[in-house]
Formats: sequence, structure tokens, C-alpha cells
Amino acid sequence: MLIAAVASPAVAGWKLMPAKQPVAVDSLKVTPENDWNQSSARPGKQGRTWTRDGFELNAIEFFAAIPSGQPIYRERDKKRNPMPKFDSGLLLPELADFFEKSFRAQNQLSDYTLIESSPATLNGAKGLRVRYRYTLPNDELTRLGEARLAVVKGKLYVANFYAPKLHYFDSHLPEANNIMDTLKF
Repeated sequence: MLIAAVASPAVAGWKLMPAKQPVAVDSLKVTPENDWNQSSARPGKQGRTWTRDGFELNAIEFFAAIPSGQPIYRERDKKRNPMPKFDSGLLLPELADFFEKSFRAQNQLSDYTLIESSPATLNGAKGLRVRYRYTLPNDELTRLGEARLAVVKGKLYVANFYAPKLHYFDSHLPEANNIMDTLKF
């Protein structure tokens, strides 16, 4: 009985996202090729995070229907590190800057480099694909990320995949892109 009591909290924070089945992620639906795990900890009010191998090795974040005036990520420190607020009037090129500021504030980054920004689609909506490089504070491991952002009916939708450059990013990016391709509002 003691083992069951100790094991329950560790399992309670995760939910299996089964392979090849459409899965509801708040107001989105996606279909992963392989099993992923969804954390019960939310990165933002409208956000969810999945991982295959643990957040240090890979993660994909989904943010659905963020209204104007709200941040992507949860506000941590309004005085010293305020989260930028989404503005539905942002043009597609401005979304890259908004995403960078948000991701920097969320992860307390000083090292973030935009590698590429190009047109993309998210559920058929015109959007932006952003590829970036960063390192975490006090950590020399280079990480890469790729996000797709789109504004639909004045609300922001984001799918963001990131992983260490060493092996994990390249090996999981095709699957992350396939997941982003299946995303439905």
C-alpha cells in the first residue's frame, strides 16, 4: 500500500498522447505518429507541453486561441521580466519578434539567435515558421527550435518544437513537423 501511495503522484502529472489517434489539446486536435507524454503543468493559460524523452531532450508546445492582450507564456515576474502581450494587429514578420521576446522571457535567455523566418501554414491559415538557436543560463548545450505561428480571427495559435542540437533536434524534427501539419483548430 505504501508503494501505491508513493507512485501515484509521479504518474498523476502526465497523460499519454497515443500514436496515430487524433488527440484533443484544449481547442486543438493533433495526431502524433508516436506516443508522446503531456505534462499537467501548463506553460501558459492556453498552452500544453508534450515530450517523448523528457523536457531536457525534446518538447513540443501548443498554444490555442490566445486573445489580444494576453501573453503566450504564464507571467512569472512582472517587474523584472515581464511577458510581452499578444496584439492581434501584429503583422506576420512582427510575430517572429513577439515570439522571441516571449520565449526569452519564459526561459530567462540572454542567448537567442533567429536563424530563419519564412511563410508557413498552420491548419491552412497563413502564418510564419521561425527557426531559432539558444542556450539556457549556466548551460553550454546548444538547443534548436522551430515554431509555427498564425493569427486566425484575431487569436494567436502556436506550435513550438525544441530540443538539443546534438542528435535530438534533427532526429525528432520530421515528426514534430508532421504533428504540426495535422493540427486542426
